[in-house]
Amino acid sequence: MLSGLTTATIALPQNMAYALILGINPIYGIYASIFSMLTASIFNFSSYVIVGPTNMITVALYSSLNNFQGENYLQVIFLTTFLIGLFQFLLVSFNLSELIKYISHPVVVALSHGAAILILFSQIENFTGVRVSGSNVITKSTQFISNISELNYLNLAVGAATLFLIFVIPLIKKSLPEYLITVVLMTILTTTAGINQSIPLVGEIPKRIIDFHLISLDWGLIGQVYTKAFSIALLGLIQTMAVLQSLALKTDEEPNFDREFKSQGITNMVISFFSGFAISSSFAKTFANLSAGAKHRVSQFFSAISIVFFILFFRTYLAYIPVSVLAGLVIAAAIGILDFKEVIRNLKTTKGDALIFSSTFIATIVLPNIDQAIYFGVLVSLVVVLQISKKADIDMLYYDKKDDDQGYHLHHVHHKKADESEISSQQARVVDLKGAVHFSAADDLKDQLEEFFEPNTDFIIRLRNVRRIDITIIKVLEEFIDQVQENGGEIMLTGVNERLLKMFRKIGLTDKVGEGNIYLSETEYFAATNKALDFSEHEHEKKENESDENKSDENN
Repeated sequence: MLSGLTTATIALPQNMAYALILGINPIYGIYASIFSMLTASIFNFSSYVIVGPTNMITVALYSSLNNFQGENYLQVIFLTTFLIGLFQFLLVSFNLSELIKYISHPVVVALSHGAAILILFSQIENFTGVRVSGSNVITKSTQFISNISELNYLNLAVGAATLFLIFVIPLIKKSLPEYLITVVLMTILTTTAGINQSIPLVGEIPKRIIDFHLISLDWGLIGQVYTKAFSIALLGLIQTMAVLQSLALKTDEEPNFDREFKSQGITNMVISFFSGFAISSSFAKTFANLSAGAKHRVSQFFSAISIVFFILFFRTYLAYIPVSVLAGLVIAAAIGILDFKEVIRNLKTTKGDALIFSSTFIATIVLPNIDQAIYFGVLVSLVVVLQISKKADIDMLYYDKKDDDQGYHLHHVHHKKADESEISSQQARVVDLKGAVHFSAADDLKDQLEEFFEPNTDFIIRLRNVRRIDITIIKVLEEFIDQVQENGGEIMLTGVNERLLKMFRKIGLTDKVGEGNIYLSETEYFAATNKALDFSEHEHEKKENESDENKSDENN
């Protein structure tokens, strides 16, 4: 009960503020809080997770639906929320929730930081009183500069004071509910000072706690919003996965992703019938719940009941909350998303990560809808992966065997183009193929083999470390085998496992190479390769002896 009450002091003002991002009455943030928590307390698995409107999901919803603002705007929000829940439920039911693993970490970081910027700009009008319009950061910035003469200094001062209190109160005592205290203090201050007569207020909150209605399944409207709903559904699952992974590091609770994902889908479908908008697992509220000592998911139930209690007994006072105070709460939450160390890590780790992060971040703040940025980020990730997979993971090796040593010494060729002075005396060269070799690496593999090729030389193709190989790569290897055999060399395949051997027999590669030239993988590392080297050396000596005998016969 205590942890639920503590969480409610954060959830109530925050979720009212998130309704402002959508441009709707704060009561809808309250509806979303109450009914999402009640539903999730039944279907959730985790003892600590708290669901509700979150900054990223809310800004994604606003970004996707701002073109629908008008008479039926609320109906569009509720329908989209229902579709988000339906997609989440179906993804888990058909085991397709694995799709979220294909959304790379730089995409998620870029989306969250881009969303933070969008949240800041979404509250310019509420925070400063300056009218802005536009579909992205650039147009809104232009509008703000053009209309700067409308600046309401009282509004700005109240908003700035709100931000000041939110960041100062935790410095006094970390356990204090800074959001609730800030809202109460600023409401009392603006009311007693008479400031509230010169700035916009929340206004009257409806009396009813339950606002049930049926979703209007307009197929024409569904056709316009289903792609947006799908992208936000994925974003919600990503956020929930991140919350569960973070919890696993701080508790001994084993995450049950499917159960939580399915619960989130059910919850979004349910709240759409009770005037709620899309929710996800919340970092801030979940860890507040954990810190307050939650032991069971029933704490989420008590959090919902606490919010109902606040509305029943303090509804009249909520009307006096300045809109700029709630805007300050939203901006504080957006600032809390920003993590410059994480941004630097994404920019410095690899060029691919930097490209994915930068392009997704720019797309998030420039494109009209955040769902477009999600799809764009995934597309860039796939392009980067394909570029990486174009390079064949291959080592070119040669060997030497000293007279006083029983073993072989395998050496890397120091340059891509084999140095003839380095390996001219060697009679076998080793091609060590690794990992999952896909069709996209065919051209690179072909080029490397061409550069490594030498006439009258035996080649060992080592396959011990190959996880997967496809028909395109096999065709490249077949062409190389033909080239070696036509130029007086032998091909041996080593480290071949039973699965590969079965495949080679099916496609006729064993006939081309010869069963005797295929060496199965052994426990000892390089054992099969060393056998092939022995065979190659023996064959080379045999050929030399035959050549010497032929020369002797000719001389005789």
